[in-house]
Amino acid sequence: MSGAPAALRWSGASAGADEAAPAALGRDARIDAAKAVAIVMVVLGHAKGVPQTYTVLAYSFHVPLFFFLSGWVLEAHGSARSYGQSLLRLARVLLVPYLCFFLLGYGYWLLTRNIGEKALRWGSQPWWEPLGGLFTGIGPKLYVHPAIWFLVALFVTTAVYIGWRRYWRAGAISLAMLVLAWMWIGSFPDYGIRLPFALDILPVSLFFFAAGAAAAGALRLPQSRWGNLLLALALAAPWLWLALGNGRVDINQLEFGESHAKFFAASGLGIAGVLCGARLLQRWNVVQWIGRNTLLVLCTHILVFFVLSGVASLAGWFAGGARPGLGWALLVSALALCLSLPLHWIFMKLAPWAIGARRPQHRERK
Repeated sequence: MSGAPAALRWSGASAGADEAAPAALGRDARIDAAKAVAIVMVVLGHAKGVPQTYTVLAYSFHVPLFFFLSGWVLEAHGSARSYGQSLLRLARVLLVPYLCFFLLGYGYWLLTRNIGEKALRWGSQPWWEPLGGLFTGIGPKLYVHPAIWFLVALFVTTAVYIGWRRYWRAGAISLAMLVLAWMWIGSFPDYGIRLPFALDILPVSLFFFAAGAAAAGALRLPQSRWGNLLLALALAAPWLWLALGNGRVDINQLEFGESHAKFFAASGLGIAGVLCGARLLQRWNVVQWIGRNTLLVLCTHILVFFVLSGVASLAGWFAGGARPGLGWALLVSALALCLSLPLHWIFMKLAPWAIGARRPQHRERK
């Protein structure tokens, strides 16, 4: 399948671009629900005050889940385009939002870097330093907007997959990348260097992406709610054991835990568990809306966190060495998700291209 980028409006990073009704587009409600679960996990994982145990569990599979779902949707809903057309569409859907939200984060950083606690960390940094992150796409250098590294990673991963998919089946790509990823994560992070445009995580991201694409045509998930619930519960115990035993995983930082085998196994079990659990949530309208607007949530929640943290700092809420706790993490996460609704309306009215969308075309009534 050559033109899969047409489906990126439904994919993990760019679902926010899609305004049409799910039924009209042949959407998969389970996949949209799974994307909603994934992005909520990401939002909560980025909030200050979240327990370390949650971070270990969520990070064990939520980024692989996004690549897996993107590959699934690409394979299931893609349409034929030339490779050049595919890249242009990918750039519009992923790189334009990347640039727009980097500039928003950069602008906020410039305005606030000399205020309060930020002055100690950023006050001496030259104003142009964050631009290195923009032009290289290296995750740790994108500190003015840490979440958008995923847009570059998904662009590169999808572009490579589309090119290879013309010659090999998704399953063959997945198996080849599993071997390469296994060797890669066992050696490359030790060098302590980073490659631009997410090339240093490409073996891992492409494995999960291709695995999702292969699963789209082969995996048969239970349809009954009870069947999905029982299977999800059965997967939970081994996933918990593997994730906790493997320790911290952060793909953006090239951290994969203590064991290659545990990393891949925990990721697989976590992905399978979410796919089962998504069947229980797919009828909820709020879940479907979030699942269709994951790009918007991904790109805006960090900015909301920055503003709320700045307000809290100026108000002295965490003075005297006090630190944010779980209550704060839940509060700011809920606010970020709630604010995505008015922010969606604003972007669709003023700058739909910033979230990978086109301006809605309203038919004239006769």
